[in-house]
Amino acid sequence: MLRCISLLLLIVFAGALLADDLTTTDGDVLVGKFEKLEGGEVYFTTDSVGLLKVPVAKVAALNLDAPREVRVRTGDNVKDQQQATLRTVDGDVVIELEAGDLEVESLAGIKGIDETLPDERPKWDVSALGTFAWSEGNTRTYTLGMRFDIKRETKRNWMTLFGRGSYFQDRNLEEDPVRERKYHFGYYYRYIFDFNLTIDLTEDLYFNEFAGYHYRSVTGLGPGYYIFRRDDLSWHVGAHLTYTYEDQMNGAEDRGYIGARITTEFDWKSPSGSLHVNYKGALMFDFDETKNLTGQQSLLIEHKFLSYFTAGLLIEHDWDNLPPPKFKHHDFRFTATLGFSWSGRGF
Repeated sequence: MLRCISLLLLIVFAGALLADDLTTTDGDVLVGKFEKLEGGEVYFTTDSVGLLKVPVAKVAALNLDAPREVRVRTGDNVKDQQQATLRTVDGDVVIELEAGDLEVESLAGIKGIDETLPDERPKWDVSALGTFAWSEGNTRTYTLGMRFDIKRETKRNWMTLFGRGSYFQDRNLEEDPVRERKYHFGYYYRYIFDFNLTIDLTEDLYFNEFAGYHYRSVTGLGPGYYIFRRDDLSWHVGAHLTYTYEDQMNGAEDRGYIGARITTEFDWKSPSGSLHVNYKGALMFDFDETKNLTGQQSLLIEHKFLSYFTAGLLIEHDWDNLPPPKFKHHDFRFTATLGFSWSGRGF
Protein backbone atom coordinates (compact mmCIF):
# COMPACT_ATOMS: atom_id res chain seq x y z
CA MET A 1 0.00 0.00 0.00
CA LEU A 2 2.82 2.36 0.92
CA ARG A 3 4.54 1.52 -2.32
CA CYS A 4 1.40 2.47 -4.33
CA ILE A 5 1.05 5.78 -2.51
CA SER A 6 4.73 6.55 -3.14
CA LEU A 7 4.36 5.69 -6.82
CA LEU A 8 1.27 7.92 -7.10
CA LEU A 9 3.06 10.82 -5.42
CA LEU A 10 6.02 10.34 -7.74
CA ILE A 11 3.76 10.46 -10.82
CA VAL A 12 2.02 13.61 -9.58
CA PHE A 13 5.32 15.23 -8.67
CA ALA A 14 6.87 14.30 -12.03
CA GLY A 15 3.79 15.65 -13.85
CA ALA A 16 4.19 18.95 -12.05
CA LEU A 17 7.86 19.08 -13.03
CA LEU A 18 7.05 18.41 -16.69
CA ALA A 19 5.81 21.92 -17.28
CA ASP A 20 7.18 25.22 -18.51
CA ASP A 21 7.29 28.26 -16.29
CA LEU A 22 7.36 31.94 -17.16
CA THR A 23 8.29 34.77 -14.80
CA THR A 24 7.06 38.28 -15.55
CA THR A 25 8.84 41.52 -14.72
CA ASP A 26 6.20 42.04 -12.01
CA GLY A 27 7.31 38.85 -10.28
CA ASP A 28 4.33 36.69 -11.29
CA VAL A 29 5.12 33.06 -12.11
CA LEU A 30 3.04 31.16 -14.65
CA VAL A 31 3.21 27.38 -14.88
CA GLY A 32 1.95 25.57 -17.95
CA LYS A 33 3.09 25.43 -21.58
CA PHE A 34 4.87 27.92 -23.81
CA GLU A 35 2.99 27.96 -27.13
CA LYS A 36 4.63 30.56 -29.40
CA LEU A 37 5.94 34.08 -29.79
CA GLU A 38 3.91 36.11 -32.29
CA GLY A 39 3.18 39.78 -32.83
CA GLY A 40 5.35 40.84 -29.89
CA GLU A 41 3.42 38.62 -27.45
CA VAL A 42 4.20 35.30 -25.75
CA TYR A 43 1.33 32.80 -25.92
CA PHE A 44 1.34 30.75 -22.70
CA THR A 45 -1.28 28.23 -21.58
CA THR A 46 -1.98 27.49 -17.92
CA ASP A 47 -4.31 24.86 -16.46
CA SER A 48 -6.13 27.35 -14.27
CA VAL A 49 -6.62 30.31 -16.64
CA GLY A 50 -6.09 28.91 -20.12
CA LEU A 51 -4.31 30.80 -22.89
CA LEU A 52 -2.61 34.04 -21.84
CA LYS A 53 -0.82 36.60 -23.99
CA VAL A 54 2.10 38.29 -22.28
CA PRO A 55 3.94 41.17 -23.98
CA VAL A 56 7.48 40.05 -24.68
CA ALA A 57 8.87 43.08 -22.82
CA LYS A 58 7.11 41.81 -19.65
CA VAL A 59 8.87 38.41 -19.72
CA ALA A 60 11.75 38.27 -17.24
CA ALA A 61 12.59 34.55 -17.59
CA LEU A 62 11.37 31.43 -19.37
CA ASN A 63 12.17 27.84 -18.46
CA LEU A 64 11.13 24.92 -20.66
CA ASP A 65 10.68 21.42 -19.24
CA ALA A 66 12.56 19.99 -22.26
CA PRO A 67 14.10 21.15 -25.57
CA ARG A 68 11.70 21.23 -28.50
CA GLU A 69 11.73 21.60 -32.27
CA VAL A 70 10.37 24.96 -33.40
CA ARG A 71 10.35 27.46 -36.26
CA VAL A 72 12.26 30.64 -35.43
CA ARG A 73 12.37 34.04 -37.14
CA THR A 74 15.08 36.60 -36.49
CA GLY A 75 14.52 38.84 -39.55
CA ASP A 76 11.67 41.12 -40.63
CA ASN A 77 10.07 38.77 -43.20
CA VAL A 78 7.53 36.54 -41.46
CA LYS A 79 8.04 33.84 -44.12
CA ASP A 80 11.76 33.52 -43.32
CA GLN A 81 11.34 31.01 -40.49
CA GLN A 82 14.14 28.54 -39.76
CA GLN A 83 13.92 25.10 -38.21
CA ALA A 84 15.66 25.12 -34.85
CA THR A 85 15.81 23.53 -31.41
CA LEU A 86 14.63 25.73 -28.57
CA ARG A 87 15.95 25.20 -25.02
CA THR A 88 16.48 27.33 -21.95
CA VAL A 89 19.33 27.60 -19.46
CA ASP A 90 18.57 29.29 -16.13
CA GLY A 91 15.78 31.35 -17.70
CA ASP A 92 17.77 32.36 -20.79
CA VAL A 93 16.70 31.19 -24.24
CA VAL A 94 19.10 29.24 -26.48
CA ILE A 95 18.33 28.68 -30.17
CA GLU A 96 20.19 25.79 -31.84
CA LEU A 97 20.54 26.46 -35.57
CA GLU A 98 22.51 24.53 -38.18
CA ALA A 99 25.07 27.35 -38.17
CA GLY A 100 25.47 27.11 -34.39
CA ASP A 101 23.79 28.26 -31.21
CA LEU A 102 22.08 31.62 -31.00
CA GLU A 103 21.94 32.72 -27.38
CA VAL A 104 19.83 35.72 -26.48
CA GLU A 105 19.34 37.31 -23.09
CA SER A 106 15.57 37.54 -23.53
CA LEU A 107 12.78 36.72 -25.96
CA ALA A 108 12.83 40.35 -27.09
CA GLY A 109 15.84 39.45 -29.27
CA ILE A 110 13.68 37.07 -31.37
CA LYS A 111 11.04 38.19 -33.88
CA GLY A 112 8.92 35.05 -33.68
CA ILE A 113 8.70 31.41 -32.60
CA ASP A 114 6.22 29.01 -34.26
CA GLU A 115 4.35 31.94 -35.81
CA THR A 116 1.29 31.31 -37.92
CA LEU A 117 2.26 31.70 -41.55
CA PRO A 118 0.06 34.19 -43.43
CA ASP A 119 -2.46 32.69 -45.83
CA GLU A 120 -1.48 34.22 -49.16
CA ARG A 121 -4.09 32.49 -51.27
CA PRO A 122 -6.28 34.99 -53.16
CA LYS A 123 -9.14 36.38 -51.12
CA TRP A 124 -12.54 36.52 -52.84
CA ASP A 125 -15.60 38.58 -51.95
CA VAL A 126 -18.83 38.01 -53.88
CA SER A 127 -22.05 39.89 -53.19
CA ALA A 128 -25.35 40.48 -54.97
CA LEU A 129 -28.09 42.85 -53.84
CA GLY A 130 -31.65 43.69 -54.74
CA THR A 131 -32.50 47.30 -53.94
CA PHE A 132 -35.47 49.57 -53.35
CA ALA A 133 -34.58 53.28 -53.29
CA TRP A 134 -36.16 56.67 -52.74
CA SER A 135 -34.51 59.77 -54.25
CA GLU A 136 -34.74 63.33 -53.00
CA GLY A 137 -33.40 66.32 -54.94
CA ASN A 138 -34.02 67.38 -58.53
CA THR A 139 -36.51 64.52 -58.87
CA ARG A 140 -38.44 62.42 -56.42
CA THR A 141 -38.45 58.83 -57.54
CA TYR A 142 -38.94 55.29 -56.37
CA THR A 143 -36.45 52.81 -57.75
CA LEU A 144 -36.13 49.06 -58.03
CA GLY A 145 -32.60 47.95 -58.82
CA MET A 146 -29.77 45.47 -58.48
CA ARG A 147 -26.05 45.51 -57.87
CA PHE A 148 -23.26 42.93 -57.73
CA ASP A 149 -19.57 42.97 -56.80
CA ILE A 150 -16.89 40.35 -57.44
CA LYS A 151 -13.56 41.14 -55.76
CA ARG A 152 -10.24 39.28 -55.80
CA GLU A 153 -7.29 40.37 -53.65
CA THR A 154 -3.73 39.14 -53.18
CA LYS A 155 -0.67 40.69 -51.59
CA ARG A 156 0.13 42.65 -54.76
CA ASN A 157 -3.13 42.74 -56.73
CA TRP A 158 -6.64 44.02 -56.07
CA MET A 159 -9.38 43.87 -58.66
CA THR A 160 -13.14 44.14 -58.76
CA LEU A 161 -15.85 43.66 -61.35
CA PHE A 162 -19.16 45.30 -60.52
CA GLY A 163 -22.53 46.20 -61.96
CA ARG A 164 -25.40 48.51 -61.00
CA GLY A 165 -28.82 48.77 -62.54
CA SER A 166 -32.12 50.49 -61.82
CA TYR A 167 -35.63 50.89 -63.18
CA PHE A 168 -37.89 53.63 -61.93
CA GLN A 169 -40.91 55.73 -62.72
CA ASP A 170 -40.39 59.46 -62.27
CA ARG A 171 -43.43 60.64 -60.31
CA ASN A 172 -42.53 64.35 -60.40
CA LEU A 173 -43.14 65.08 -64.09
CA GLU A 174 -46.38 66.67 -65.22
CA GLU A 175 -46.34 64.86 -68.56
CA ASP A 176 -46.63 61.10 -68.93
CA PRO A 177 -44.54 59.29 -66.36
CA VAL A 178 -41.06 58.44 -67.66
CA ARG A 179 -39.68 55.00 -67.03
CA GLU A 180 -35.90 54.97 -66.97
CA ARG A 181 -33.45 52.12 -67.17
CA LYS A 182 -29.85 52.97 -66.35
CA TYR A 183 -26.88 50.71 -65.83
CA HIS A 184 -23.32 51.12 -64.64
CA PHE A 185 -20.69 48.42 -65.12
CA GLY A 186 -17.04 48.72 -64.23
CA TYR A 187 -13.69 47.06 -63.64
CA TYR A 188 -11.00 48.31 -61.27
CA TYR A 189 -7.44 46.96 -61.13
CA ARG A 190 -4.91 48.02 -58.53
CA TYR A 191 -1.26 46.94 -58.30
CA ILE A 192 0.11 47.31 -54.77
CA PHE A 193 3.78 48.19 -54.28
CA ASP A 194 5.75 48.18 -51.04
CA PHE A 195 4.81 50.85 -48.49
CA ASN A 196 1.14 50.56 -49.64
CA LEU A 197 1.67 52.64 -52.80
CA THR A 198 -0.59 51.63 -55.71
CA ILE A 199 -1.15 52.24 -59.40
CA ASP A 200 -4.84 52.14 -60.37
CA LEU A 201 -6.52 51.40 -63.70
CA THR A 202 -10.29 51.84 -63.87
CA GLU A 203 -12.99 51.51 -66.51
CA ASP A 204 -16.61 52.61 -66.05
CA LEU A 205 -19.40 52.15 -68.59
CA TYR A 206 -22.70 53.98 -68.13
CA PHE A 207 -25.87 53.25 -70.14
CA ASN A 208 -28.65 55.80 -69.65
CA GLU A 209 -30.55 57.02 -72.71
CA PHE A 210 -32.60 59.34 -70.51
CA ALA A 211 -29.36 61.31 -69.93
CA GLY A 212 -28.87 61.90 -73.68
CA TYR A 213 -26.25 59.30 -74.56
CA HIS A 214 -26.24 55.67 -75.63
CA TYR A 215 -23.21 55.00 -73.42
CA ARG A 216 -20.49 56.87 -71.56
CA SER A 217 -17.02 55.40 -71.05
CA VAL A 218 -14.73 56.76 -68.33
CA THR A 219 -11.16 55.39 -68.22
CA GLY A 220 -8.92 56.35 -65.30
CA LEU A 221 -5.22 55.87 -64.55
CA GLY A 222 -3.16 57.17 -61.68
CA PRO A 223 -1.42 56.56 -58.33
CA GLY A 224 -2.97 55.70 -55.00
CA TYR A 225 -2.06 54.90 -51.42
CA TYR A 226 -3.41 52.68 -48.63
CA ILE A 227 -3.51 54.69 -45.41
CA PHE A 228 -4.03 51.31 -43.76
CA ARG A 229 -4.74 47.86 -45.14
CA ARG A 230 -5.91 44.85 -43.14
CA ASP A 231 -8.39 42.04 -43.76
CA ASP A 232 -11.08 43.77 -41.72
CA LEU A 233 -10.12 47.42 -42.20
CA SER A 234 -8.78 49.39 -45.18
CA TRP A 235 -8.66 52.98 -46.36
CA HIS A 236 -7.42 53.88 -49.85
CA VAL A 237 -7.02 57.24 -51.60
CA GLY A 238 -6.21 57.86 -55.26
CA ALA A 239 -5.72 60.59 -57.88
CA HIS A 240 -6.40 59.71 -61.52
CA LEU A 241 -6.35 61.25 -64.94
CA THR A 242 -9.53 60.30 -66.79
CA TYR A 243 -10.67 60.13 -70.39
CA THR A 244 -14.42 60.30 -71.00
CA TYR A 245 -16.10 59.38 -74.27
CA GLU A 246 -19.84 59.76 -74.89
CA ASP A 247 -21.85 58.20 -77.72
CA GLN A 248 -24.53 60.88 -78.07
CA MET A 249 -28.16 60.33 -79.09
CA ASN A 250 -30.45 62.06 -81.58
CA GLY A 251 -27.70 62.86 -84.10
CA ALA A 252 -25.64 64.91 -81.67
CA GLU A 253 -21.89 64.84 -82.19
CA ASP A 254 -20.05 62.34 -80.03
CA ARG A 255 -17.50 63.87 -77.71
CA GLY A 256 -14.44 62.89 -75.70
CA TYR A 257 -12.56 64.87 -73.12
CA ILE A 258 -9.85 64.58 -70.47
CA GLY A 259 -10.43 65.18 -66.79
CA ALA A 260 -9.15 64.34 -63.31
CA ARG A 261 -10.58 62.50 -60.33
CA ILE A 262 -9.78 62.20 -56.62
CA THR A 263 -11.15 59.10 -54.92
CA THR A 264 -11.29 57.56 -51.47
CA GLU A 265 -12.71 54.28 -50.13
CA PHE A 266 -13.06 53.17 -46.51
CA ASP A 267 -14.08 49.58 -45.72
CA TRP A 268 -14.63 47.97 -42.29
CA LYS A 269 -15.96 44.63 -41.07
CA SER A 270 -16.63 43.69 -37.48
CA PRO A 271 -14.53 40.81 -36.02
CA SER A 272 -17.54 38.49 -36.28
CA GLY A 273 -18.25 39.61 -39.85
CA SER A 274 -21.87 40.44 -39.02
CA LEU A 275 -21.54 44.19 -39.69
CA HIS A 276 -20.04 45.80 -42.80
CA VAL A 277 -19.51 49.51 -43.51
CA ASN A 278 -18.26 50.85 -46.85
CA TYR A 279 -17.79 54.49 -47.84
CA LYS A 280 -16.77 55.70 -51.32
CA GLY A 281 -16.20 59.25 -52.46
CA ALA A 282 -15.05 60.86 -55.70
CA LEU A 283 -14.50 64.45 -56.83
CA MET A 284 -14.28 64.89 -60.61
CA PHE A 285 -12.86 67.78 -62.61
CA ASP A 286 -13.72 68.23 -66.30
CA PHE A 287 -10.96 69.80 -68.44
CA ASP A 288 -13.50 70.32 -71.25
CA GLU A 289 -15.57 72.61 -69.05
CA THR A 290 -12.93 73.83 -66.65
CA LYS A 291 -15.36 75.36 -64.16
CA ASN A 292 -17.34 72.18 -63.70
CA LEU A 293 -16.85 70.08 -60.56
CA THR A 294 -18.99 67.08 -59.69
CA GLY A 295 -18.90 64.81 -56.66
CA GLN A 296 -20.27 61.41 -55.75
CA GLN A 297 -20.50 59.76 -52.35
CA SER A 298 -22.00 56.50 -51.12
CA LEU A 299 -22.31 54.94 -47.67
CA LEU A 300 -23.35 51.28 -47.36
CA ILE A 301 -24.18 49.77 -43.95
CA GLU A 302 -24.98 46.05 -43.98
CA HIS A 303 -25.91 43.43 -41.41
CA LYS A 304 -25.12 39.80 -42.22
CA PHE A 305 -27.45 37.07 -41.03
CA LEU A 306 -27.91 33.33 -41.58
CA SER A 307 -24.24 33.12 -42.70
CA TYR A 308 -24.76 34.29 -46.29
CA PHE A 309 -27.52 36.92 -46.38
CA THR A 310 -27.36 40.68 -45.85
CA ALA A 311 -29.79 43.51 -45.17
CA GLY A 312 -28.74 47.12 -45.16
CA LEU A 313 -29.06 50.76 -46.07
CA LEU A 314 -27.27 52.56 -48.91
CA ILE A 315 -27.12 56.37 -48.93
CA GLU A 316 -25.88 58.06 -52.13
CA HIS A 317 -25.18 61.73 -52.74
CA ASP A 318 -24.47 63.48 -56.07
CA TRP A 319 -23.26 67.07 -56.20
CA ASP A 320 -22.77 69.46 -59.13
CA ASN A 321 -21.37 72.96 -58.66
CA LEU A 322 -22.93 74.12 -61.97
CA PRO A 323 -26.31 72.38 -62.25
CA PRO A 324 -28.63 73.10 -65.21
CA PRO A 325 -31.11 75.95 -64.77
CA LYS A 326 -33.81 75.27 -62.14
CA PHE A 327 -31.92 72.23 -60.88
CA LYS A 328 -30.49 71.82 -57.37
CA HIS A 329 -26.85 71.25 -56.52
CA HIS A 330 -27.56 68.06 -54.57
CA ASP A 331 -29.32 64.77 -55.17
CA PHE A 332 -29.78 62.17 -52.42
CA ARG A 333 -30.85 58.58 -52.79
CA PHE A 334 -31.80 56.30 -49.90
CA THR A 335 -31.77 52.60 -50.72
CA ALA A 336 -32.87 49.56 -48.72
CA THR A 337 -30.87 46.46 -49.72
CA LEU A 338 -31.38 42.72 -49.35
CA GLY A 339 -28.88 40.31 -50.78
CA PHE A 340 -26.26 37.58 -50.66
CA SER A 341 -22.61 37.79 -49.57
CA TRP A 342 -19.73 35.29 -49.49
CA SER A 343 -16.04 35.61 -48.63
CA GLY A 344 -13.29 33.03 -48.82
CA ARG A 345 -9.85 32.13 -50.08
CA GLY A 346 -9.06 30.07 -53.13
CA PHE A 347 -7.42 30.20 -56.53
